[in-house]
Amino acid sequence: MQENKVVIITGGSSGIGRAAALRFANQGDKVLITGRRAGPIENTMAEHQNIAGLIADTASAEDAERTIAEAIGRWGRLDTLVNNAGAGAILPLSDVAAERIADIFSVNVVGPSLLARAALPHLQSTRGTIINISSTFGHRPAAGLSHYAASKAALEHLTRCWALELARPIRESAAFGPD
Repeated sequence: MQENKVVIITGGSSGIGRAAALRFANQGDKVLITGRRAGPIENTMAEHQNIAGLIADTASAEDAERTIAEAIGRWGRLDTLVNNAGAGAILPLSDVAAERIADIFSVNVVGPSLLARAALPHLQSTRGTIINISSTFGHRPAAGLSHYAASKAALEHLTRCWALELARPIRESAAFGPD
């Protein structure tokens, strides 16, 4: 088992992401957390020397590339991508606006896809892992949460599809080495 793995955690400055960052750091892994606000990132970084931070918007294609480049530039590898950042709110159908729906899907579906794509060559070379954090509402309906729930259901289905799509390329790259 590789020690000192390199882990990226989006939304790593609070809640589940913060707890995961501390857990990985406490077992000796190098962790890059991302978030939109400097204060919470800095507070989490101050809790462990193995945690670095980057202000990044999960829904931004440029920030996805920049996030992966930061981890590779800092530590030379990537072993785990944790797509934890999430967006959602109570949004009854009567209050739906196109921009709000787009925001929810940008963070919960598009962002993880862009990050996974950018991370893929690095994860293939390390036989790495993509972890997508969903929600109970990804498979359980709730009034007022239809778009959030739909985005989490989409993320869960992406996860199942990626598991099928990526199982062979990751196994082959490990068996035969990088080209």
